[in-house]
Formats: sequence, structure tokens, C-alpha cells
Amino acid sequence: MKGDSAGVFGMEATERQVAAGEFTINYASVGNGEPLLLLHGSEHAESWRVWEPFLGLADTYKVIAPDLLGHGKSSRPLETPDYRAQAHMLRDLAEKLGLERFSLVASGWGGQVALELAMGWPEAVNSLVLIASAYDKEQLPRLQKLRKPTLIVYAEDDMVTQLKAGYLLRDAIGKSRLEVLDAVARDPKYDFRMSHRLQKFRAPQVLQLARLFLSNPGSMVAEPPELENELRGLALRKKEDTAEAKGST
Repeated sequence: MKGDSAGVFGMEATERQVAAGEFTINYASVGNGEPLLLLHGSEHAESWRVWEPFLGLADTYKVIAPDLLGHGKSSRPLETPDYRAQAHMLRDLAEKLGLERFSLVASGWGGQVALELAMGWPEAVNSLVLIASAYDKEQLPRLQKLRKPTLIVYAEDDMVTQLKAGYLLRDAIGKSRLEVLDAVARDPKYDFRMSHRLQKFRAPQVLQLARLFLSNPGSMVAEPPELENELRGLALRKKEDTAEAKGST
């Protein structure tokens, strides 16, 4: 194992490596308390460091942010393992680190990995925060059995993981809450191709939502979700109105 560190908001993350099966997993950790795993997305250059704005969570949690296989300083097989293999790797990592129970915060493809981990190892997962999460259609029917408090966060105009995916996940996961943030792609300060990286572009908002949710997950979910049908109808009508406006120009 080897160490390295990065300081954010006064928090220093220690970077280590551990063998998990046939692979070497690089991860950063900081803080004490309930374990909280942060899972990054699938872009080639992504690593645990995309979560540096979230290391402040270490004032309450033991934050652990691994480099997924094929990313950062973790093993890089010729083909990047799929989300199922990544979930198995994380299970091995958690066991190596002696984590019996933990919560998950994940973005993009990392959300897909988190869902698979939570469904395959439900006794270990307390709750999930999914930020512009990807998913596999094969996962949707199985999510009905997840039964874990889940916060789902999307941007209303995300061009990569579109808002309709948030509603699909909300419907599939019974104990969940969908939070829709305002436009990212239409804001000239941001690169529209990266609008799904809300942990970067909306870090203060997302961090605040995550803190509130993780402090008491059960209090932020409702079954059935209040006004969900009405909200879905408003979103669909807004989409139809936009399409009509474009068609008339």
C-alpha cells in the first residue's frame, strides 16, 4: 500500500492501494464515522479526484473514493470491466477494508455500478445518492426489490443522462426521492457536453442535498411519492411545448 494526499476544505485524503482478487484497487479515504463510498463515472480521465469538492463530508463520515477498474491508478485491463464486474470489485474492496455497512454516492455510470452493488449485496448498503445516474434496462425490473432509501438528482436539461431517466429510476425504486436542479447546459459558464457532471458544476447544491438526505434518509422518501404523477405530467407538457415551439420556428 502507498500513500498520497490531497487537501480540500481542510480535509486530507490518504491515497492507498489494495489487492482485490486479480486486481489492484486505488482508493482515497478521509474522516471517521459511518462509511460512505463515492463512485465516479465512466469518462476515461475520471478518477476519485472528481469527488474532491465532496471531501468535506469527512466531517461526518468516513469517506472512501475508489478509482474504478480501468481508471486512475487502479488496474487497467485491456477492456474496462462492465458494471457487474465493477460491483463485484467494490464488494471485494469493502470486505478488504472491513466495511460491514455503508452508503453510496455515485454519478453517471458509477450510479449504475452502485445500483448493481446494492441489489447484489443489500445487507451492506444503507442508502444511495444517485447523481445523473446511468442504468441498464435489465436493472429496472429488479429495482422494485431494492427497498433502499435513494436520492436521485438530475439537471432539467442534461444532454447526456436526460431527466426522463430520473423518472424511470424514481418509478422503479419504491423508496426514493427525485430532485431536479435548474438548467446546466444552457448556462454559458459550463460546457454543455459535461452537464451531467453535477458533482462538479452544481457541487454546493448537490452536496447540500446529499448531506440532508444522508443524515436521515427515511425522512426524505415517500411511498407513494406525493404529486409524482402531477410533476411527471408537467415535465411532459413542458417537453411537448418546447417541441411545438421549435416546430413553429
